Amino acid sequence: MPDTQTSAPSLNVPSSKDEVIRVLEDRVLKLETLVSALGDNQSDLRAEMRSEIASLRTQISDLKEDLEDGIKALGSKVDRVMGGKAVVTAVVTLATSILGSGVVHLVVSVGR
Repeated sequence: MPDTQTSAPSLNVPSSKDEVIRVLEDRVLKLETLVSALGDNQSDLRAEMRSEIASLRTQISDLKEDLEDGIKALGSKVDRVMGGKAVVTAVVTLATSILGSGVVHLVVSVGR
């Protein structure tokens, strides 16, 4: 009887961490299904598969942490950009106010 392939296909390489997580979760599900179907006389294989499942779950949690860190870093950059935009807006408003009051003062002075 031929062995069944339990690893992800090597031709389809996931391009993003989300896809990698999905592939790893699918692989965990397949392995868990195979483990539940194993008989008592295959305890070594069962232990090896459980070890592989634990390793995959660790990889999944590490990838999720990386994604969360990336999202936090991106949020921090967006906050800085928005803060910078607020400063520029305040400076433009102040400059407009100063120039506007100067023009009003000039018009009042010339009108006398």
